Amino acid sequence: MDPEFPYPLAFQTTLPDDFKENRDFRSRLSGFSRAGLWGLELNISAPERVQFSRVEQTLREHGLELSMFASGLTAKLSDLSLSATEEPARRRAVEACRRFLAWPERDDVGVIAGFLKGIDRSDPTRARDQLRRSLDELAPVAEREQTPFILEATNRHETPVAHSIRDARDLVAPYPAKWMRILPDTFHMNIEEADLAKALKDCVERFSSVHFSENNRCLPGFGDFDFARILCSLCRIGYSGRIGLEGNLCEDEVTDVGRAVEYLRSIWADIQDSPESSPPR
Repeated sequence: MDPEFPYPLAFQTTLPDDFKENRDFRSRLSGFSRAGLWGLELNISAPERVQFSRVEQTLREHGLELSMFASGLTAKLSDLSLSATEEPARRRAVEACRRFLAWPERDDVGVIAGFLKGIDRSDPTRARDQLRRSLDELAPVAEREQTPFILEATNRHETPVAHSIRDARDLVAPYPAKWMRILPDTFHMNIEEADLAKALKDCVERFSSVHFSENNRCLPGFGDFDFARILCSLCRIGYSGRIGLEGNLCEDEVTDVGRAVEYLRSIWADIQDSPESSPPR
């Protein structure tokens, strides 16, 4: 962990198919490490064709860890939806997710279901029922494979299901907390939550990572979101997990990540120096 910041920082990016030989990717890995990242969340187009151990080894050669498998790219390429109103399409998404959950070889590397939840908003009630069916089928798989399934709360304009983090928590509540979890994202929270601090406090037992993304969907430091308030809230509720940086790029990955890390470090330093806003130690 960065001694100047209280949480391990990861960044979500895409794993190239030729990642072992890709010089640009390896250069970016070095840049991420120099910037102070702890790890990466990876979108992988076809995880079944990639050995987990090879990915992990490549990252560790650059001082980085694999934080999570982000399923969004795969879901888009294969048109997968766990809330699909047509049953064959839902079953196809569940079968794909079974394979996703079998891929990680460490029990702290989870599978994020954001886009994978589904985007068809034509029948929200049906979509929610279908997502519940999918979760019923996937919960025992997550436990058997010892891979956390992580339901991301995304705003109402992007999906028919799990908009707020409380809603996401309620959907996974019937299942073991270790394997069925949620993922708050500050961009979506800024749209959906009336009280961000209370929402985090109420659901803290169900998440071990939080996405930090600006109000304009860029990385921290490129918008106007109040990250100091979120950091104080996380500290006050005893949060001890990770933070993932996610968003659109303004320049390039290494430059934007470097600026975001420095921005968060400066916020944390200001919090530490301010008796009024300093969280309990």
